[in-house]
Amino acid sequence: MPGRNEVIAIDSLIGLEPLWRPLTLTPMNGWHAIASLFAPFAVLLLGVQLSRDDLFRLLPVLIGLGALSGLFGLLQAISGGNPVLYFYRITNNGSAVGLFANRNHAAALLACLFPMLAAFTAITFGSVDRQRSRQILAAAIGIVLIPLILVTGSRSGLLLAVIGLMGAAMLYRQPLTGRPVRRSAMQWKFTAAPLLAGVTIVCLGLLSLYFSRAEAVERLFLHSAGDDGRAQFWLIAVDLFWKYFPVGSGSGSFVEAFQIAEPNRQLDSTYLNRAHNDWLETAVTFGVPGILLLVVALVAYVKKGYFAWFCADPLRRATVMARMASLAIIILAIASAFDYPLRTPTMMCIFVLLTLWLAESGRLHSRVEDISGVER
Repeated sequence: MPGRNEVIAIDSLIGLEPLWRPLTLTPMNGWHAIASLFAPFAVLLLGVQLSRDDLFRLLPVLIGLGALSGLFGLLQAISGGNPVLYFYRITNNGSAVGLFANRNHAAALLACLFPMLAAFTAITFGSVDRQRSRQILAAAIGIVLIPLILVTGSRSGLLLAVIGLMGAAMLYRQPLTGRPVRRSAMQWKFTAAPLLAGVTIVCLGLLSLYFSRAEAVERLFLHSAGDDGRAQFWLIAVDLFWKYFPVGSGSGSFVEAFQIAEPNRQLDSTYLNRAHNDWLETAVTFGVPGILLLVVALVAYVKKGYFAWFCADPLRRATVMARMASLAIIILAIASAFDYPLRTPTMMCIFVLLTLWLAESGRLHSRVEDISGVER
């Protein structure tokens, strides 16, 4: 197989006869990669059996999980990196990683909350007071998300937050209450709410900067040795792709494949655990078959996303959920160009739910619901 010359040379030196070997350079890591899919596969098996109502009920659960991670990250930042508040031995010590080990993964989840909150408020049903309570709760969480993303120290998180805010603005619409509302009082409240929210967000951001907790903004203006190193890692990864073309180095083998080609000038006490670009790492480890799978996934995403945004009934609850899922998937896809959020079990399970919500808009039901929850 292409790129296996080192393995052949080692076999020759130790006197082994030519052997049939697994496709991956690291068979045990390949088994680990398969085992890592058990959690999202379990979510998939459960999710396909759920009704549309049950799938919608999972949205507040995800919002609560993301808010909990963000608040826990805030405690980590305030504590000055107290090791008691970190769950992993290898982590971004001193940063607000929340329930994760990596600040970029924590920021990616927080950015996904913006379109989720927009969908949560647009699909409200029940009494008018209950709808307004959900709007207030979603607005409060959305406003707090800005300083939470700032304290993570993730520069990519800032970009993802902007995309999430733009997506939330595209997605949100005033929920139907089923009763007329006088324009004199309520219209002023709804037009003033975005302005007040924007002013509050700016004030919270300025407070975060003032108290020196906005690590993400500080890192924007600081030159890091890791910036140049990441670009060099990507160049080496491109060379690895052509070295193991067309079948790749095998599942779970990036670390060892990179160590074979790592230049001597980059040798130190650390090692590169990932390519920090999941699109590129997939090409290196799975070769042309992996790229073809990505193309199939992209085509399916574009097809479902186009249907949700341009063909489906915008008043259907499933349509709003599908649009929200399409925006969150874009956020994770962009995050995967700078890191590896979908390598974590939590984000893999969330991604499965997003795909289920995206596919739900095209499923036919005997009863169709609008965004107010009323069957029609």
